Amino acid sequence: MPWTDLSSVSGVTCKASATACADKTTIYYIGSSHCGGLVSKFDMIFLQWSEPTTSGSIPTSPYERPGEEMKWVQCVILGHKIYVYGRFTAYKMNILDTSKLFWSTFTLSLTYSRMQLYSAILLNDSILYIGGTFSSSGGCQTNSNQELPISIFNTNDNTWRIVTTSGQIPTSKCYHASVYIPQHNQILLFYGYNDITINSLDTLTFTLTIPVILNSGGPLRLLVGHTATLIGAYVFIAFGNHKDSYKWVTIYDPINSIQPIPASPTSPSNINIGAVIAGAIGLLIIGIILGGMIIGFLRPIIERANINRVNYDQLP
Repeated sequence: MPWTDLSSVSGVTCKASATACADKTTIYYIGSSHCGGLVSKFDMIFLQWSEPTTSGSIPTSPYERPGEEMKWVQCVILGHKIYVYGRFTAYKMNILDTSKLFWSTFTLSLTYSRMQLYSAILLNDSILYIGGTFSSSGGCQTNSNQELPISIFNTNDNTWRIVTTSGQIPTSKCYHASVYIPQHNQILLFYGYNDITINSLDTLTFTLTIPVILNSGGPLRLLVGHTATLIGAYVFIAFGNHKDSYKWVTIYDPINSIQPIPASPTSPSNINIGAVIAGAIGLLIIGIILGGMIIGFLRPIIERANINRVNYDQLP
């Protein structure tokens, strides 16, 4: 699984906390804190960046900060339509038609306002919005009533409904990642803020369980802001932030060792001048003694070889 560095491709727009969806051979990056436009796209065939001009009901932020209207949200693509919900756009479902680069907006009131930090899963013709928070401050929503409401958006008639889960419900679920496994009618929820568990959601009964993991491995500490992608029978978990800088590896190198933490530089006010002077004098004396021993050892050798004779009387 080799990495390919594409940072040399010109035209890239700096983005943070963006959402991305791929329409065939084009990746669309939407929202976030950025230094360009609301939408950037990357052509995977010709390896080219561009910032297309969109029209229609273009999402805007009430704080007039570019991209803040769509930060910490996720997009879902169905056909040529990209669906983005939440953040400062409040009760609005924003849809970007990639074939026309046209935005349309549906204002609805059934689901929550300012929803963000959730995971979005496409299930047939519906989009499931799981967990997250409904606060502009970014703090995770606590399920005090032992419920994890799931908002479902029907893309056929643009309507919402809310279902309530049962079973082993987590106290909170945000900054997590999800994948849908259609063969098992399950959605797996991986980790999240203050959460090191993996949860399983049955898409037929909306029952939450904690699946049995048959071996050890994977992140055992807080992992947030990561991605989860289903490829064949494997779920790839990548990126994100760890509480500690540890990682799992598949190759053992006996030479590789834990490096010591560099000591902080000592400020001049904390230096013991007397100790420094004493140490310097001690090193000088040791150097003189070692120098005399080396000279005494080499003198008869040089004299016998009669090479580069030196007048040792001039030596100290």
